[in-house]
Amino acid sequence: MAIKDIVKIWNDTNISEENIKYLKLKTKKVSFPASDFIKTIINDLIETYRKISCAGIAANQIGYDYQIFIGMKTIEDEEEAEEIEKMDSSESVNLKNPYADNYEIYINPQIDKFDNKLIKLDEEGCLSIPGLMVSRERYDKIKIRYYDIDEKANKTSLSGFLSKLFQHELDHLNGNLMIDELEKIEKIYPLESSKKSAKKYGNLFSQYQKLVK
Repeated sequence: MAIKDIVKIWNDTNISEENIKYLKLKTKKVSFPASDFIKTIINDLIETYRKISCAGIAANQIGYDYQIFIGMKTIEDEEEAEEIEKMDSSESVNLKNPYADNYEIYINPQIDKFDNKLIKLDEEGCLSIPGLMVSRERYDKIKIRYYDIDEKANKTSLSGFLSKLFQHELDHLNGNLMIDELEKIEKIYPLESSKKSAKKYGNLFSQYQKLVK
């Protein structure tokens, strides 16, 4: 078990073409019974999640190309969501997760059903895109299926923040980032509101767009 570094698309003012190419790859399905290697990935996700302030981590964000992610299992107050998203987008890593014991392991996750009429515009942050926030559309209610840490098949429904979180992490596993699909994004803005930050992240985002076209 180990605490892993997060794969980021940029570091300060330097964009990483290698990391972007890696995060844009679709991950592989997990076969059962799970191998010792898959169990190592799950343990590393848990250890990293417990130490880094975040709401979720996809396996490819810590260097493993498999369809597994860890994410908050419950949220007591939806009003916490904005602060959680800011926590995810922070440039400085806080080595203590207030939700350390509040998690679920999602293996081979998928969305079975959604309602195009129930779409919510909300804020998002991402560990792999430090310093930047987006306001974008997500389905507000979804029906999902996945396997858990015990390799048990689960079907359930998610709404609000947990629905958004599931879609965000599933996007990672499919090689998509929150700053893709521009038609679903209302605005992209730096976590720190200043002219310096606006210029810095404007340049980084412009470089990113050129690389992924």
